[in-house]
Amino acid sequence: MEDKSREELREAAQLLLEHRWVLRREMPEAYFLVRKHEKKLREFFRDKCGWPLLVNTRFYKLEKIPAEPRSFMGFPEMQSVGDYTLLCCVMAFLEEQDVDGQFLLGDLCEALLSFYPQEDAVEQLSWESYNWRKSLIRIMRFLLDKGILRAVEDESEAFLAKGMTAEGNPEGEALYEVTVLARSFLRSYPKDIKSYEDVRALCGAAMVSDGSEQESEGVRERRQRIYRSLLLEPVFYQQEAGAADFSYLRNQYKRLRGELEEVIDMDLELYRDAAMLVSHDRNAWFQDIFPVRMKGFHDVILHISHALRASEKDLKHLVWSVQEMETFLSNLRAAIGHGWTKELRELGGEKLTQMILEEMKGWGMAQQDENGLIHLMPALFRLSGAYPTDYQPEKAKAGGKSGGGE
Repeated sequence: MEDKSREELREAAQLLLEHRWVLRREMPEAYFLVRKHEKKLREFFRDKCGWPLLVNTRFYKLEKIPAEPRSFMGFPEMQSVGDYTLLCCVMAFLEEQDVDGQFLLGDLCEALLSFYPQEDAVEQLSWESYNWRKSLIRIMRFLLDKGILRAVEDESEAFLAKGMTAEGNPEGEALYEVTVLARSFLRSYPKDIKSYEDVRALCGAAMVSDGSEQESEGVRERRQRIYRSLLLEPVFYQQEAGAADFSYLRNQYKRLRGELEEVIDMDLELYRDAAMLVSHDRNAWFQDIFPVRMKGFHDVILHISHALRASEKDLKHLVWSVQEMETFLSNLRAAIGHGWTKELRELGGEKLTQMILEEMKGWGMAQQDENGLIHLMPALFRLSGAYPTDYQPEKAKAGGKSGGGE
């Protein structure tokens, strides 16, 4: 493959991985780039990941189904299980609407009362509750932001503040239009969703193949689980993957590394108990990367790694209580925090600890068990950072300055 064509294929693959949809109207260059390499992309993701590539005259969508669901894969806008449940009910309502058709907020509110589960264990849906109204408006704004809906007229703030009239209509009405994206937001299953035993079965339900009989179903599913984990998770740990999957990865390492470098332009790094995809060139197509120069949290994490690597502690079995982590961060801030951002320098110890911990957990650098103990993971020590030798604290700016990444 020529260098230009290879680079185009890599960019197209990363665009599909980075975006929920590649929209023709909003992203014409990206859309036609994917279209140019559609056949190769469809074959690669179908064979390696078991992911179908959805094709529409208005968009492309790669169905990125994880091997295992992780907390960081959720929507930040959704604040509770009730939000997710209500979102699914709204999507059920939208399935009954025509593409480019319109509906009123009042009609949606009425339909949701019948769609929402009414089991004893579930809180009763009622528009008299401000929290339920706030949840619905949060979901509608989420769908508007994702392009699933368009607002024709929107006075829903009055509904949020006052609820329903005596006649059962929203105090503030809104008119929405359904876009073509509503048909592909939730993925479909080959059989009734109630027939699946657990979440893992749901994740595996969409695994597809090219119909080849050259390998067993078990081998194909194992390969697809591994590719899904490598592409969607920051780290692939042996203890989470299982001995058989990690053994397959180790045995097929050279082949997997070549395939991923060819199509995704990422380098597969394999360690004794972990594997991860890294980009040495910091590709611009991926937005969520570590470390981000302007994200102060990442400076702190690099400093944590450097301080621990410089200590004589056994990095393989480091466990902290939340209080121990707070104390460590307090001491670290006192010693070198003059280069951190103003926000992190002034943040309370408990809040700082929680925010740093959540960021580390999202990147697979820490795990917290049922007792609240924090287990520091190998990914934390993949990079570390310290101030340059010529760094002068008195000249530090509010943004902070870190360097010396390894």
